[in-house]
Amino acid sequence: MNMRKPSITCFIALSLSALAVQAQEKQPLFNHLDLGVTLGTTGVGIDMAMPVTNYARLRTGFSYVPRIEVPMTFSVQVGDDPSTSQTKFDKLSEMLTSFTGKPVSNEVKMTGRPTFWNWNLLVDVFPLKNNRHWHVTAGFYLGPSRVAEAYNNTESMSSLLSVSIYNNMYDKLHGKTRRELAATTLFEIPGMDLGNNIETLALMQQKLDNYGRMGVHMGVYKHDIVDEEGNVIHKKGEDYIMEPDDDNMVKADMKVNSFKPYIGFGYDGRLLKRNDKVKIGFDAGVMFWGGTPRLTTHDGTDLIHDVEQVPGKVGDYVDIIKKASVFPVVNARLSFRLF
Repeated sequence: MNMRKPSITCFIALSLSALAVQAQEKQPLFNHLDLGVTLGTTGVGIDMAMPVTNYARLRTGFSYVPRIEVPMTFSVQVGDDPSTSQTKFDKLSEMLTSFTGKPVSNEVKMTGRPTFWNWNLLVDVFPLKNNRHWHVTAGFYLGPSRVAEAYNNTESMSSLLSVSIYNNMYDKLHGKTRRELAATTLFEIPGMDLGNNIETLALMQQKLDNYGRMGVHMGVYKHDIVDEEGNVIHKKGEDYIMEPDDDNMVKADMKVNSFKPYIGFGYDGRLLKRNDKVKIGFDAGVMFWGGTPRLTTHDGTDLIHDVEQVPGKVGDYVDIIKKASVFPVVNARLSFRLF
């Protein structure tokens, strides 16, 4: 962060210097307005630009990344041992299917998509006296902190519901004594006394304890996870098993700072000879996230900072995001002189 601030300060100083030069030369300010259309890594955008001196111009606009969907697949794990998970799931699938009335899959399909839009305010400084094509730029982008999201597909809802039903039964039976089992009711129907068969519940308890809890395997914890009181709730090296939320869904959000400083450079030139009203150019630079992004699941676990060995394509995405404290900006711009 200490290296970024001087760089931005330097560009602002250049802009102020340009304003001082303009004032000395007594040139008119705000003498024309350009409308621009942009396309690039920040998405599709529109902006307006106006000179504030002979050596600087002010740009402001809005950009939006279309919500392109990226498919992802995770495996449902039963118990703590991945090597026996499939065998256990096969034995449980018939029971789970009977509860939901739908086939139960051991895969959860998810969709990831960007939710990235920003308003920007940029200052272009033209440092070359005899060349008004090249410029250096400083400014910022401002938008929501959530820049991407992932959520399970509709076709996985029945499987996630089955996971929730199974874990509910597991929680009701796990660790209970026979006396406690006698007061346990797995399912309640208003107006009906289903009774409790202790032997049946004890047998089911034994089987479920042997199987273990069920969830989506998302990697292993890279450090101890503690609660608000400082108690260790998950140890380093323990599997991170993500379970469905209260809506029987699994979700994740990628978040960065809402305020994102930008530095870069660019070029503008005529699209047609002898016509200064239509120009084409580009911008290239970096947008500062404000540190490594956070990729947080619905249960509050950060896949970037808390978890490692994330499987599948998501693991590849996580590895890339870990190294991305800045966002590369490469945009093409087509502008039209309004006046």
